[in-house]
Amino acid sequence: MERILVEDLVKFKMLPFDIYNDSGEKLISAGEILTSGKLLRISQYSELYKDAPKNQRPSRISSSESKPSDSEYIPPPATHTKEIIFDKTVNKTSKIKAQAQVDMKSYYATTMFAVNNNENKDAALMIDEIKTKILSDIGNVIEDVKFCSQLKLLGSYADCHSLNTAILATAFGYKMEYDSDIIAKITKSALLHDIGMTRIPEDLLKKTNPSSQETKIIQSHTQIGYKILKLDMNMPEDICLVALEHHENNDGSGYPFKLSGEQISELSRVVGMCSFFDDLTSGKTTYKVKNTKEALRIMLEVGSKRFFPELLYKFVNTFNYNDLSTFEEMMQ
Repeated sequence: MERILVEDLVKFKMLPFDIYNDSGEKLISAGEILTSGKLLRISQYSELYKDAPKNQRPSRISSSESKPSDSEYIPPPATHTKEIIFDKTVNKTSKIKAQAQVDMKSYYATTMFAVNNNENKDAALMIDEIKTKILSDIGNVIEDVKFCSQLKLLGSYADCHSLNTAILATAFGYKMEYDSDIIAKITKSALLHDIGMTRIPEDLLKKTNPSSQETKIIQSHTQIGYKILKLDMNMPEDICLVALEHHENNDGSGYPFKLSGEQISELSRVVGMCSFFDDLTSGKTTYKVKNTKEALRIMLEVGSKRFFPELLYKFVNTFNYNDLSTFEEMMQ
């Protein structure tokens, strides 16, 4: 038998092998759907084991000082989406044309459909298509954008978060006059930063107050995302690192490795900041805000503990600070 960690199991939706405790007792059989309840039950055991082919090693990250090994195995998702569904809500105040907003969400939903069906080559091509569209659409309107709210896509968080992060990060890159290659990398890495969430059980993601063990499982999406991008989609290392590092904080209080300062890659700093801002304006944090101005105020309050001071200052001053449009008004 081969030892495996609970954190390594979250990428499976249906187990392809049996799970045993250190006494040899079978806890879960191959073919069972792995729910959050089962994950919590088996997490009570100090050691878990699986039967596996000799040429296959489970994914495992045991050191806080090293990133996931490039040689580790990543299984494909065990379930398939039957149809492509996406939220068609439109932000009426956006400088991005209504049809372009819908198209972005449609393209992204199609890409996630490919990811969930393990069609990684197709997904990689689709990501490049979305990246090109965002670069073009934002480049065409950036001079007319006064408020952050004029860029935000509205609708379900799952459909919009990565897109909003990419749009905002791209706009920031244009405003800062970054090199075009850097802006393209920012866009692409932002689109992919949360791809590890595709392997976290849906019932766990829907919980409003997850337990500490459930939180640990959700946080593993950073390591899972790195492996998916590196091994399944053959993405460049700097793109993969954003998936791994976007929850690291400037003061070392983040996860998964508690990196700080210059240890965090530049792309990760930008994408992590934009991702947090979208979480704020999407009601996904403990802070409750009604508009972009309140969200920017929270960003400043969090300050250098989470963000690089110079980067945060530039971000807050990218657009007009006095953005008072409520999210309800944007949909009218």
